[in-house]
Amino acid sequence: MTEGLTVIKRGVASLGTALRTEQLRGLAGELQGLRHCPPLVRKANGKYEGDILGFVKGLRFSARVAYFLREQLPKGSCEVSWGHLLDAEERSCSPECDIIVHREGLVRKWNDHKTPIMEFAFVSAEKALAVVSCKSVLKQIDEQYSKSLESYGVKHVILFAESCPQRRLAALRAKALSAGYKGLWCLYTTAKDGSFLDINEQDYVDFLEAVKGTLL
Repeated sequence: MTEGLTVIKRGVASLGTALRTEQLRGLAGELQGLRHCPPLVRKANGKYEGDILGFVKGLRFSARVAYFLREQLPKGSCEVSWGHLLDAEERSCSPECDIIVHREGLVRKWNDHKTPIMEFAFVSAEKALAVVSCKSVLKQIDEQYSKSLESYGVKHVILFAESCPQRRLAALRAKALSAGYKGLWCLYTTAKDGSFLDINEQDYVDFLEAVKGTLL
């Protein structure tokens, strides 16, 4: 494990780039910190302590990426939501979408409140511009997910992971493209033993530009 969360920063083109990617750099450091949490301990049958629920970790990650996009995408160009897409007849909904980039307007938002604990949206599929699928530790490509969104008319499905093995990143990216994803990016890469290895801020810029490209 890397003590003190030493981060190797590469590919920073300018001050503006550093400012735009600040949220993702900070998120990489925060999530690396959770890698040092105590291991899961079995207390009794079906009862464990010492680790954060995986769903909660994943939700925090996707929510922070959504906040990043809300700040960085051109104002008034779109909305960014977590939820389901509804088909044209509003009879069925898509698989869960971690992040939906869509034109303004919702069919319904669950638990809408001035200080919400949860904001889950139902979005007309015809309004969807892109879906970002967020993964915590990406070691293989879900080839069915992008295909499952095709019937809802989603043209751009993007993968964004917390971490990917550095030695497999190129192969994973190639497989993602062949499976119909627009691309694959990650917050940081890991070494063969799973320890933190590196971040590349140019990847953050490329991810943002890929999402911006779906607005055209």
